[in-house]
Amino acid sequence: MRTGKELILAAIERKEVERVPWLPFCGVHAASLLGLTATEFLQDSKKIVEGIDKAVELYRPDGIPVVFDLQIEAEIYNCEVNWSDDNPPAVTTHPLFEGTAQLEDLKLPSEEDGRLPIVLEATRQLRKNHPDLALYGLLTGPFTLALHFLGTDIFMGMFDRPEYIHKVLDFCADVAIKISEMYMDN
Repeated sequence: MRTGKELILAAIERKEVERVPWLPFCGVHAASLLGLTATEFLQDSKKIVEGIDKAVELYRPDGIPVVFDLQIEAEIYNCEVNWSDDNPPAVTTHPLFEGTAQLEDLKLPSEEDGRLPIVLEATRQLRKNHPDLALYGLLTGPFTLALHFLGTDIFMGMFDRPEYIHKVLDFCADVAIKISEMYMDN
């Protein structure tokens, strides 16, 4: 019998599997399992671990995302976010559009930036707690991160300044690669 992690990897590789893998995207639902708000949950590695542990206990999945929050990268780059008790935060400012940041000044993230230390610590602990479970590290895709940087101006920019938008998207793709490497290393 394959472990959950092995079953998911086999399915991804399009191999025949004995059953469809079960992968609930719990997100901040894991906070509600503990009676916590999304704000409390998403800012504390111990609470993330406790919530995901509870979800694993209840739902017995083959895999599970560690954190479902597509604003982690945006926060690193000083996009302001509006925290909510029931959902991940929402981006409210767009630094490249508003001129509070310049693309050429942005650097790739490190493991010490923003809430990455929280997510990476939770990942390491969950790997220890659940060695046979597929852990998913969700990240903000390049277009979504560019949208966080530019707001809806990105759409007109695609017509008016396509070279600049390509540069923003290239940087955002590099951010996604760097975040992916961090998640895989942890």
